[in-house]
Amino acid sequence: MRLGVQARALAAKRADVVAKVAPELPLIFGNAYRAAFIAYAQGHPMRGGYRQDALDFAEEMLLRSRSAQGRSRRELRSWWLDRSGPAPRRTSRLGQVGRLGQIERLRQVGRALIRH
Repeated sequence: MRLGVQARALAAKRADVVAKVAPELPLIFGNAYRAAFIAYAQGHPMRGGYRQDALDFAEEMLLRSRSAQGRSRRELRSWWLDRSGPAPRRTSRLGQVGRLGQIERLRQVGRALIRH
């Protein structure tokens, strides 16, 4: 019983630290982030630090299709692809402009969440 409580507390702490290391993930998942991460963390021990944990979580969500569909899934896939390789992906100038629009939208969502 007590071990289960401690495991859940550690998973919640892990979710908080990953949210600080990769602030885009809570913005992409919205209110479902914490529950999804805690469920992931209970079955997946951390390996390689919090940045790797964030990448592993995103990959797991993409593979299991538990993440939101549509725009959120595209944003998660793009986020993961940008960070999972040995170097950032190359994009055309038009792709960079589109990504700037996505970043601005994430900032607006983040500001709205902070206000509420």
